[in-house]
Formats: sequence, structure tokens, C-alpha cells
Amino acid sequence: MYCAVGCINVAVMFLIYYWLEGMALVEGFPAASAWAIAYLVSTWQAHFLHRWLTFESPTGYTQSLIVMLVIYGILWLISTASIAYFSDILGYNHIIIFFINEAIFGFLSFLTLRWLAFPLSDGRITRSERLAEFKERRRA
Repeated sequence: MYCAVGCINVAVMFLIYYWLEGMALVEGFPAASAWAIAYLVSTWQAHFLHRWLTFESPTGYTQSLIVMLVIYGILWLISTASIAYFSDILGYNHIIIFFINEAIFGFLSFLTLRWLAFPLSDGRITRSERLAEFKERRRA
């Protein structure tokens, strides 16, 4: 499930990235500026999809969102610096660097999200149980 959700997240992020990179938002750093914005936009989507579909975690929404924002914030800084250095400064192909960054930081995201934002120690809640709980809250 993580791979399916990850593919959706990567596809959306790549479309945003590719569109913004062509706009050259920051002169001299078109890849880094596009990456930074695409990463931020896709962060919310990633949290929502991973919470509901991947980890089946009963961890509270606010708690998991805060932990995830810290995790993604740290990875955002490091990955943006990485793409700036390799693509914008050294001149490597920005699309290749995008996918290398995705492979490295996607794996790190999975590990840190599993251990910190959606820990197994919190237990599991199935998608059907979460949906029933959501419907019940909406009725109240």
C-alpha cells in the first residue's frame, strides 16, 4: 500500500515540480525553487493518504500532522539543498536528480513516518473502521 500511495504522491509532486521548474521561479535556482514548492504542496497530500491508506494508525490527526511536519520539514531542507547543489550548481539533469532525491528521501520518509508519526505501538485501525468512525462523527 505504501508503494501505491507513494507512486500517487510522486506523480503529483513531479507534475507540480515539472510545471514550476519550467517557470524558473528563482533565477539561478529553478530546480531548487520548484522542488521546494512541490515538496510543500505534496506534504499535506502525503500525510492524508498515508494516514488513511498506508499506516492505518489510530494516532490523533493533529499529533501525527505535527510530527510529520517536523519530519518533512527536516527532509525538505536537506533535499532542497541537495537538488540545488546537484542540479542548479553542478548542472546535472534536473529530472534525474528529482528521481534520485525521491528515491532517497522517500525511503527516509517511510522509515521516520513509521517510527515517529504513525508508530506501531499505537495499534492499528482498519480503513473500514476509520470510515465508520468518520461517518459516526458526521452524524453527531
